[in-house]
Amino acid sequence: MIIILATLISMEIAIYFGVWIKTVLPINMLFLLLFVQLVYVGIRWYVKGWRENRGYV
Repeated sequence: MIIILATLISMEIAIYFGVWIKTVLPINMLFLLLFVQLVYVGIRWYVKGWRENRGYV
């Protein structure tokens, strides 16, 4: 559920601020959305491993 929510929020930000982001960063918006999702998945993977190693799970 959190992954779907994070995807929707990042899509909304990309759509709403798309023109402004495009002027600051000359990058494809779809690539930016995929990059944000990869960073999000990487952070979740790191935190999950960190918690498992310390016995929180």
